[in-house]
Amino acid sequence: MVTAAHAPAAPPPQPDSTDAEHLQLTTLRGWRRFVHTTPHVPDLLDHGRLTTLTAGQRLAYDEARLTHHAQLVVIATATIRRVTLEGRRLTYLNRRAETGRCGLIVSGPARTGKTTAIIQMAKTLEVIHRQRHPHNGGDIPVVYITAPPAATGRMIAVEFARFLGIPLLRKPNITEVMEAVCGVCLDARTSLIVVDFTDRE
Repeated sequence: MVTAAHAPAAPPPQPDSTDAEHLQLTTLRGWRRFVHTTPHVPDLLDHGRLTTLTAGQRLAYDEARLTHHAQLVVIATATIRRVTLEGRRLTYLNRRAETGRCGLIVSGPARTGKTTAIIQMAKTLEVIHRQRHPHNGGDIPVVYITAPPAATGRMIAVEFARFLGIPLLRKPNITEVMEAVCGVCLDARTSLIVVDFTDRE
């Protein structure tokens, strides 16, 4: 986790819904889209109204329902609530810590909701930050990356840079990358860094 004190004044960029890259949570624009988007619940038509729809209207209606279900609305389970609570506590403890900051490890078997839990925790913490600092649109309170379990330090550093939009025009060493990443995180008041190790075996 990184605690920062300064924030840039630039407002957050608006994602382009036609760009698939902006749907990825591992990019800043994709993450912001995820945080600020509220799933739209389509109207549920009864059988009588369905029979009055034209073929085109029925297709649009079915597509809207499929889109809604594809968004996988998350239920706040006991695990998600606990992970979110622990994440909030640790970020509070880390605010004034000069060294020895606390971290949180979420582990368990595959397909048990670990990624969902940490994403919901991170989203909650970002929403809280936005509510407390509504005029600091350029803040980046959360950095979220994914990496394989065997990822090297340099690979993880490059993923941080990619999320933050830091251009890497040549092959920099890990020290240069991390200096750039830490500089941006300090300026952007980053308080939570999430590394999701994606072991799909």
